[in-house]
Amino acid sequence: MSASVARGPGPRWTDVTALALVALTVAVAAAAYPRLPVEMVVGWHVGLDGRLSRTIGPRALGVTLLPTLSVASYAVLRTVRALVPLDGARDGRLYDSLVHLLLASLCACQVAVVAANLG
Repeated sequence: MSASVARGPGPRWTDVTALALVALTVAVAAAAYPRLPVEMVVGWHVGLDGRLSRTIGPRALGVTLLPTLSVASYAVLRTVRALVPLDGARDGRLYDSLVHLLLASLCACQVAVVAANLG
């Protein structure tokens, strides 16, 4: 069987693992929500002078921003993957790897924001 044979409509393992990363990002936010402060630090910025400044926002923004970005990123990248043909299996693996890297980074950022605000 050649690599160019189209797969059936079932989910690919890379879609399952990507969705697991999205679900983990959402789960971290949902699990920590009741224990988080009403006003959360949602961003840290280091100025050119080396001073650190923080951006404070409401808890709802702090726990929904990264999961929303994660869901939207997956939806856009999955749509692009379906619409744009890739040359060969190697390109497909590279694309899927980059999608996973992005989703894992968003998940790690969500964990960091929640951990920093829990104390």
